[in-house]
This record gives sequence, structure tokens and C-alpha cells, in this order.
Amino acid sequence: MSKSFILFTVALICSLWCCSLQVKRQSDYKSKGENRTLNYAKGFAICDFGSYRKISVADPWQQSSKVSFEYYLVDRDKEIPAGLEGQQIIRTPVKGIICLSTSHIGFLSAIHELLSLRGLSGAGFVSDPEVQKAVTEKKVLDVGYDQGINYERILGLKPDLIMAYGVSGDVTGFINKLHDLGLIVVLNGEYLEATPLAKAEWIKFVAAFYNKDKEAAAYFSMVEANYNLIKNQVAGAKNHPVVMTGLPFKDAWWMAGGESNLAALIRDAGARFLWNDNHSREAFVVSLEEVVVRSTKADFWINCGTVNNMDELISADSRFAAFPQVIKKCIFNNNLRLSPGGGNDYWERGVVRPDLILSDLVKIFHPDIDSSKVYNFYKKIE
Repeated sequence: MSKSFILFTVALICSLWCCSLQVKRQSDYKSKGENRTLNYAKGFAICDFGSYRKISVADPWQQSSKVSFEYYLVDRDKEIPAGLEGQQIIRTPVKGIICLSTSHIGFLSAIHELLSLRGLSGAGFVSDPEVQKAVTEKKVLDVGYDQGINYERILGLKPDLIMAYGVSGDVTGFINKLHDLGLIVVLNGEYLEATPLAKAEWIKFVAAFYNKDKEAAAYFSMVEANYNLIKNQVAGAKNHPVVMTGLPFKDAWWMAGGESNLAALIRDAGARFLWNDNHSREAFVVSLEEVVVRSTKADFWINCGTVNNMDELISADSRFAAFPQVIKKCIFNNNLRLSPGGGNDYWERGVVRPDLILSDLVKIFHPDIDSSKVYNFYKKIE
């Protein structure tokens, strides 16, 4: 046996061994999955395994801890991979969806998938004109909410997917009942995110069910760039006005948490939230008496429920007449764009366009930086 033949054989074996090692590494890589990049959102994750994707949702309701749900997305034209038996399989792209929150409509609109909407909760409170038209023409049906959910109607609509949300752990009972009926439910926890951009990034979550990852990434990048541009415009502002929010409802004043996305919006707009000392992401109840005391330190009052004018505000409680924001007429509400039924675009389009909300707040808090009075979602209460 020649020396050259021996060297050739050794080289060939090494080459095959290296190729085998490379294939094994690639196989191991896919078995572990590739995490899709998320810049802000903490409530969900997307992992790509090549032949399928796994979406994980963590702690999707208030005060939940170490709670998680997993959904496995497999393209319609592919076989279900081995090893996924017993998992929650969702065939993509979904063709029919039921949304149990009108805020989900903003996500569908942004990725041009409103035609997939089959049903929703609170159809009378929709702001989007296209969805309003579909409701009028009975192409989209109201399926009720809470104890009034119409399970028979939901079954009749034959949705590929039901997108729900949870305020408390009680939502699991509702989900289990839908599962028993053979329906697929996913939980969307966007409202629990700590920042407006994190909340808006849930567009990537919704888009994954439609195989529109690239479209969602491009849309979010546009919003992110615009948001940060506006934020940087007020970063050096010397004046930081103090802002209070909300309105009592049934004798309870639910105040946004000091670490909530609304508080973050106020900070990014160059202002300071009145309850900045609170360290919760979730809303909490404060007494009207405490609000009366703290209100003396606030320069602006925003997001005051369904109020349209000063008379409506004072009729809610006569003590408001003495609030400095009322006297100075420094009150702005986020209900500029309302549908005839009371649907508020702030809670639909505003979810995916926090840059437009931020633009409004900068105009309100810093007219020296942006003197325009043309708002997207806000109006002055007079």
C-alpha cells in the first residue's frame, strides 16, 4: 500500500468525520431552536425549529407568577413533526380568528388581516371603520363576553384561532371550556408590558399566526424609529410637568402603576407621573381623598375616562371644580376618535402606534418644542 494512498484515506476519513460533525451541530442547533429577536417585549418568546415554531407566553394576567403557555405553529402544507404529540398545534397561516378584545383589532389592521376576523367581543365598541362595516353586514359577529359568551355562535363560526386575554387566573376555566369544545385559544398579554414599545412589539406575536414575521418586523421598526425620534426631541427638556391620570369608577379610582406603560409614556414625553413612587406595572386603587391631596402638585390631567367636556367632569364629583388642572384648563382626554357606538381608536390603533400617542403628549406637555395643535388621539377638555 503506497504512502500517498494511506494519506488520501486518512484525509477522506477526516473529511467525512468533519462533515458528520457539522451536520450533527446543525441538527443540534435546530433541535434547540433559534430564538427570534425581541427588543422590548417580555411576555412572549418565539423559537424557530425549522419545521415548526414554538411561541411561549409568560404570566399573561395580573399578579400571575411562573405561569406559561406554549403554542406550536406548523405550516398548513407540512406534516406535524414527530415529538409534538399532545402539544397545542396551530396550523398557519390562520384563516379565521375570533378576538375577545378590541385592542387585538389594531394588530390585525397593521398586518392587513382584518378579513380573517370572524367574531369579537363588544362589536358595538369597535372604532375601525372596516370592522364596523363588517359587523353591520354580519360578516363579523359579536360573541359576547364574560358570563355572556355565546359558545354556540363561536362553534358556528369555526375559527382556526381564538385570541383571548386574562385579567385574573379565572380565565383558565374559560379556556378549558373552549378546549373541551375542540377550539384553539391563545392568550395575548400585551397590556401587561411595562413600556409602550414592548406593548406594540406584540405585533410580532399576532403576525406569527399568519406567517407575516417580516411584515411585522418592518412595521415595528418604523414605529420604533419614529417613537425614539420624538422621545429624543424632549430628552433635554428643562421643564418636566407633573401629570395625573384617570377618573373614579363606581367609587374606585384605578390608577396606572408607576412602572406601567402609561407611566413610561409620560416619562418619554418629558413629564413626570404623579404616582411615580409606585413600583407596580399593574393598576391599583387609590382613595379619592388621596387624589384630592396629590392633585395640587399636578400640572396636567389626562386620560379621564369618557369625559367630553368640563361639565361632565365636574358632574362626576363636585370637588373636581377646585382641582388646579380644572381651573387652569389643563385637561386632555384620549377620546378624540370615537365611533358612534363609543369605540375608541386609542385602544385599537393606539396599541400599535405608541409613536402617535407620544407625539400628542409632547404637544400637550411641551408646546415650546412642538406647537402643533393637531392631535391623533387627544383633545382638550373645556
